[in-house]
Amino acid sequence: MNNMETIQLRIFGRDLTLSCPSDEKDQLLKSAQLLNDELDNIQDKQNALVIAGLSLANKALSGISSKEDDHDHSKLIEKINSVL
Repeated sequence: MNNMETIQLRIFGRDLTLSCPSDEKDQLLKSAQLLNDELDNIQDKQNALVIAGLSLANKALSGISSKEDDHDHSKLIEKINSVL
């Protein structure tokens, strides 16, 4: 079993403390940076989190071309949900 690690993140001006497996820490940090980059490019700050989520989901779905990719995408969503 992976060791759990606590990570401090700042997303959209909010501080978050999350736990994740040590071997997934770098991926989580990159994901947080990707989300912050996406949020920085949105003018409508009132709805920025929803717009960023839709934009990133659309980008992820655009890359799906087969059932195997669809399964990988489902696993990614499960990982994200388990962290949240």
